[in-house]
Amino acid sequence: MPNKLTTLRRILLAALFFHAAGVQADCVDTVPLSPQERDFVIRASAALQSFLRPAPSSEPIRTSDSVTDPAGIQACKGEKKDGNFDVSVSRKYIWPDPKKHSADTAITMHIAINVRSFDTRAGEHSGAYGSPSPGLSAGLTLNNVEWKVDAASYGVPAQRESLRASLAAVIDRDRLAALVGKPLPSVATSTAMAKKAGPTPLITPEPSASAAAPAPTHAAIPLPSGASPSPASPPSAPAAPTPTDMLKDAADTAQKLRGLFGR
Repeated sequence: MPNKLTTLRRILLAALFFHAAGVQADCVDTVPLSPQERDFVIRASAALQSFLRPAPSSEPIRTSDSVTDPAGIQACKGEKKDGNFDVSVSRKYIWPDPKKHSADTAITMHIAINVRSFDTRAGEHSGAYGSPSPGLSAGLTLNNVEWKVDAASYGVPAQRESLRASLAAVIDRDRLAALVGKPLPSVATSTAMAKKAGPTPLITPEPSASAAAPAPTHAAIPLPSGASPSPASPPSAPAAPTPTDMLKDAADTAQKLRGLFGR
């Protein structure tokens, strides 16, 4: 039995090896991007990078970028489709926990063009312009732009909320939308635009209403059903006696005296 199992194992490994070799043999001759496609990727990458904002300068936040490499877009010979790629850039922001009690906070800004479908999971921290592009970049036209700011689940919650909201707030939505359907700008134009971007202003999350409201100094008195509270007023001074009250008091005193003297 052990000999049979060993033989079977060898047969399976040999089959896997030859299958993998066959797949690799099919892609020995790969086809790179055409000069026009390469130029499109380079200009698209530069344009998208101009939207990646610097980190807030008030905090020790470090960044690292990722960009689509045109040299890495290849296809097997005979299977290449023109424009069968999208282009994306991203910048990761790492904000260390100043108290070193938690992992570093990680936020990533992604921007892409010519995606097949839009990802709406980022909610208010995302946006998309144009229409989904099933053919990706076929025809070398810019069919859509998508951006989103993702946050890792680890890190300091206050830092995560602050940095994510800050980055989403500075995205130039109008300029992104204006890219759709237009020729891509030159690399020089995009590079100059990127240099104009200043540090991202840091948004400080506001405290919740329950935390901001002062604690009551005394217990509230429930109002009757349908009644509305009236504004508090200072206690009023006792009313001064009127002449009528004074005459009535004198008459009462005289009546008591008559009773005492038998009159």
